[in-house]
Amino acid sequence: MEAISDVLDASCVSLDIQSKKKPDIIAELVQLLADAGKIDNPDTITELVIQRESLMSTGIGGGIAVPHCLSRDINHTLIAFGRHLKGVKFDAVDKKPVQLFFLMVGPEGAQSDHLRLLSRLSRLLHDETLKTGLLEATTAEEVVELFYRRENEGR
Repeated sequence: MEAISDVLDASCVSLDIQSKKKPDIIAELVQLLADAGKIDNPDTITELVIQRESLMSTGIGGGIAVPHCLSRDINHTLIAFGRHLKGVKFDAVDKKPVQLFFLMVGPEGAQSDHLRLLSRLSRLLHDETLKTGLLEATTAEEVVELFYRRENEGR
């Protein structure tokens, strides 16, 4: 099972998301993956994520959203992280603004791995210390390091 810190690349982190609407935020997160050379088809991936989002919001509460999808164009799981300090409306279950966005794109046919990684991410994000660290991080590398340290505690 892959660790979040192994999948999340600093080149796919934005500490200053500019968009304020759900489809635009998703497109901005997908563009991080494209700009890092991880995907060739940002429009297709954006559409898949928006379709998935239309079924049920991935705003899990506590200022966090984890938009995700599976795609036949992806060989292994990719994660992009974006932060919007003021918070934006994202149809979260608690109706509160979302500040931390984790876009996760996995390969079609790898549903169980995808769900395990989503579950691990969700568990980690319930850690208030990690959440505070993500809100206060000043560099993309620091974001990855926060996950690395948290995932390797007690080993």
